[in-house]
This record gives sequence, structure tokens and C-alpha cells, in this order.
Amino acid sequence: MTRTSIAGTLMVAAICWNAGPASAQQSSTISEAETGPSISIATSAPKQSPEQNWLQVDLEEARDRSQRTRNALIGTSAGFLVGSIIAGVGLSQCQEVPKEQANTYDTLLCNNAGKVMLPLGGTIAGLSFVGMLTSGIMLGVSNKRKREIQRDLRRSQYGRRLQWDIPSGAFVF
Repeated sequence: MTRTSIAGTLMVAAICWNAGPASAQQSSTISEAETGPSISIATSAPKQSPEQNWLQVDLEEARDRSQRTRNALIGTSAGFLVGSIIAGVGLSQCQEVPKEQANTYDTLLCNNAGKVMLPLGGTIAGLSFVGMLTSGIMLGVSNKRKREIQRDLRRSQYGRRLQWDIPSGAFVF
């Protein structure tokens, strides 16, 4: 860089530093006397009980938990698919040995690719299957919890329902 470019950059920086912030609201030419007094409208949300506020927080957490477990179920399902494909390709690299010729415990004769891909794919598929079961159960539980919170929230907003009380033989709230 030359001295002139450095000096120019410093000059622009100094001017911008002293200029201060600028906004479009400062460039208005209409005075406040011409526009009249400012009118502010205040609105407020319906009053909620502290219990409803906590239920809203719990509902958001339940939605997040449900989304995470759904993502885990999708991920483990994809892992199971990939593991199954790898195991299938590894199995295609093997051939079955007739029981008469097999004097060992191995009934499959695999080349090097089959020896690697079959156990690897089986392991991935097996672990992903366990993950699918676990995350599927967790998704059901988290969705149940979310529905319970939504039900409690609806009940707190609308009150209790009219029910028939068998011992007293009357309608109760």
C-alpha cells in the first residue's frame, strides 16, 4: 500500500468516526407540530394464570423433544437401510458351501470384500435396529406427553366439563 492510500483510508475512518450514527428517521422534514400529538394504542394479551404459562413452556419443551426423537428415528432408520445394503452386497460376495464339504463351522465361503462387508453391514444394521426400536418407543412416549400437556392446557382455558356424578345422582362441574 502506498502512503496516499493509507492516508486516504485514515481520513475516511476519521470522518466516519466523528459523524456518528445516522438513520432515516433523523432526516424527516415534517415537524411534530404538523403531525399532531402521537397516539399510542396499548393492547395487552389475555391474562394467563401462572399455571398456563408453565404449561406453555412445558408444551414447547415437549414439541422440541418430540422433534428430536423423530429425527433420531429417521436417522436410525437410514442407518438400518445403509447397514442392510452393505450386508446385502457383502452377502453377494459369498457362496454357500455344501454341508458334506464343510468340515469347519463356516458354511459361507467369502472373498475379501465379503469378509469385510458382511460383518460390518450386519453390525450397522443390528445397532441401527436397536436404535430404531428405542427411538420409536421414545417418540411414542414424548408424543403422549405432548398430548397430555395440550389436554391440560385446554382444560385450564375452558374449565371443567359437565359430568354426571353417579353417587350423588346429579350433574357436577
